[in-house]
Amino acid sequence: MNFKRNIYPALVQDSQNPKIIILMGARQVGKTYLMKKLANELKNYRYFNLEFSEQLLLFNGSENEIIQLLKSSGQYIFIDEFHYLENISKIFKAIYDESSWSNHSVKIYASGSSALEMHKHLKESLAGRLKKYWIKPLSYKEFCSNSGIKSELSEFLCYGALPGTYDLKQHPTHKDRQQYLQEILNAYIQKDVKSLIVEENIVAFNHLLYILADKQGQITSTASLANEIKVTAATVEKYISILEQTFILYSLKSFSGNLSNELKKSKKYYYYDLGVRNALIKDFSSLTNRADKGCILETFTYHYLLNIADDSDTEIFFWRTSDGMEIDFIWNRNRIPYPIEVKSSLRKPEVFPALIKFLKAYPKAPFAIVLNDKVDEEIFHKDRKIYFISFKNIDYLEELLNN
Repeated sequence: MNFKRNIYPALVQDSQNPKIIILMGARQVGKTYLMKKLANELKNYRYFNLEFSEQLLLFNGSENEIIQLLKSSGQYIFIDEFHYLENISKIFKAIYDESSWSNHSVKIYASGSSALEMHKHLKESLAGRLKKYWIKPLSYKEFCSNSGIKSELSEFLCYGALPGTYDLKQHPTHKDRQQYLQEILNAYIQKDVKSLIVEENIVAFNHLLYILADKQGQITSTASLANEIKVTAATVEKYISILEQTFILYSLKSFSGNLSNELKKSKKYYYYDLGVRNALIKDFSSLTNRADKGCILETFTYHYLLNIADDSDTEIFFWRTSDGMEIDFIWNRNRIPYPIEVKSSLRKPEVFPALIKFLKAYPKAPFAIVLNDKVDEEIFHKDRKIYFISFKNIDYLEELLNN
């Protein structure tokens, strides 16, 4: 299934932009698919995938030889996993600068799955010459627009949002999808992590992967994680940084502003894809039978918020006080907070104590939202509205937050 990606029109439009376009994101989120589709549409191109040794050998010459190779390869150059190439920043800079003043224009699209490696290989200043896109797994809106069936939310929550999960063959079995997700995990550890972690620590790293999946959405300290896997807190912080910079893990900070008893330094962690998370804990059972139903719906909500957030004016937090009052997400847009609570089971509208406390502490918050499995209703708490939105109508969430 060739999914239509919402980001694709912007990539097409950027074909007229001289800047070097960098597509970042985890393995199998669709970077290669997007670049190949774009290449076929633009014509006059050459495509290189540097994970293939025979392709990498083409770049075995001097910097000048590589520059000449790229300049003679067509108007559009596509380079998959570009960070395998040493001195790539000098090469990109030379081609961009020459294209800006000569009649021979070369446009570069490049992709990478490790921010750590990309940063290492883009050391030389490319300020003003780069434009980056973060390619995420399918949003639920993209999934629905391609499948056309919103009732497939249960499938989306079980097997996640990686496009390949739905493109294995015409009618993939549960086992096909489970095996595919396990192969992605294995490839991640073998290709991306082994070069970044001392061999004897791979076991501890794998243990951390499982614990973070098991505790997904829970407030977790690095000290407690370190105690569980028998390493130092500094090592845990390093491992989490690797997971974040390879686009596998998202960390969520606590929101604090007014109250002295608000948690200031705590974090929650979410994997980038529910299918990968379920593969880690080896549980693909249906949502109705799961003890972690709340965690799954909370993660789904977080991914949804990430996909509709504008990085220029919006941050996402959670909120908790030392006495245990907690709200799952705070959508902080232009420094105005909007509390969002997720309930896996709700029979009727109810204003929860944590919402009452937050709205009292933050009078700038214009309203609150409670996502749940059944209820669609609006009620008032004093002078502010509480929106109860069922997951089947989750698109109303975007309308409320981005208007």
